[in-house]
Amino acid sequence: MRLRIALVVSLLLALTAMPAAAQVGITGGGIYSDASVEVDGSSFDTESRTGFQFGVSYATGGIFGIIVGGYYSEKGFEALGSSDRVRLSYIEVPVMGVVRLPILERVIGPRLYGGINGGYEVGCKIEGTDLTFASLCDNTNKFDFGLKGGIGLQVFFFGLDLAYTYGLTDVAKDNSLKINNRAWSLALIIGVG
Repeated sequence: MRLRIALVVSLLLALTAMPAAAQVGITGGGIYSDASVEVDGSSFDTESRTGFQFGVSYATGGIFGIIVGGYYSEKGFEALGSSDRVRLSYIEVPVMGVVRLPILERVIGPRLYGGINGGYEVGCKIEGTDLTFASLCDNTNKFDFGLKGGIGLQVFFFGLDLAYTYGLTDVAKDNSLKINNRAWSLALIIGVG
């Protein structure tokens, strides 16, 4: 019985040890993106491309919280068997729930998060000579909606996050072409508040 009471008291102390202060963070890192592509109903093989991401985020404190961000992100893909490279740039705004596990107050803490990700296309560029996707930039849906989830570790005011974004919106307006963004990102976050 004493062991149970000690465990309950320890758990309550750990839950109240996590700071309740909100934090603003400056974020920067790399993106490894790809896409699910179908041309006339048949899958089209693609290779990943690398890009970068930077922006700001706001996170509420405590064990359970919310993270809202604003990022510039580079996505796209390279077509296998073709010289075509599709480069898409977005302003993204994820809204996610977060669960933190406090290990030491304001010193170290892993986190798990997930939610929705909205993006607005601010750039599209096709490079290559095969021109399979030549008309894509003239016929894209400007809004990209998807799901985002990840894990992170915060040490003092620094954080490191690994996230995956899965696009639910078809990037192409053309009915014969279906493109959904997918991306891994690794980011360093510096807390400023």
